[in-house]
Amino acid sequence: MSKPFAVVLMHHHSVRLVGVNINTNLHQAPIDCPRLWNDVFAPRMPELSGKAPHLYQGPSYGVSVFTDHQGLAFDYWAAMEAPEVAAPPAGMSEVVLPGGLYACCRIPAAGMLREAYDYMYDEWPNTAEGHAVQVDSPCFERYDSRFFQSGTHDVYVPVLPRKA
Repeated sequence: MSKPFAVVLMHHHSVRLVGVNINTNLHQAPIDCPRLWNDVFAPRMPELSGKAPHLYQGPSYGVSVFTDHQGLAFDYWAAMEAPEVAAPPAGMSEVVLPGGLYACCRIPAAGMLREAYDYMYDEWPNTAEGHAVQVDSPCFERYDSRFFQSGTHDVYVPVLPRKA
C-alpha cells in the first residue's frame, strides 16, 4: 500500500500569530473555515501585512485547538505572523504556536485538507514511522506562495518523541 502523503518530522519554533477565530466542529468546518478566511480575515489582512489581500503571498496559518474531543469541537484561527504590538487590532486575537516536535504533512493540492488530517491523526501514528499525536496541542496549516500557485500547503501536527 502506498503512502498517501509525505510526512517529515521537524522541530518548529514558537510563533506568535494574530488573526480572527471561530469555534466550529469537524462537521461544520468545511463551511465555517473557508468562510472565516474569505469573508472575515482576507479583507483584514492588510492591517497586519501592509499589503493588499491579493498581493500577500504568505505565510498565513490556519490553527486548530480542540475544545471538546467528544463533540469534535475546536477553535480555529485564520492568522498570520504579526509584529510585536501592544494589542491585536479590534476584533482580532493572538494565538501562539508552541515550539516543539511536529509531523509535517505536504498536501499536494487544494481540496485534500480533510484527507490529510484524517491520515495524520488516524493512520500515520500506526505506521512504522509514526509517532503519538499530542491531541491537546495546536495543529496548524501553513500557507505560502506555493498555495497561491498550485494549492500545495503543509499541515503540522504536534507529536511526542519516541521513548528510547
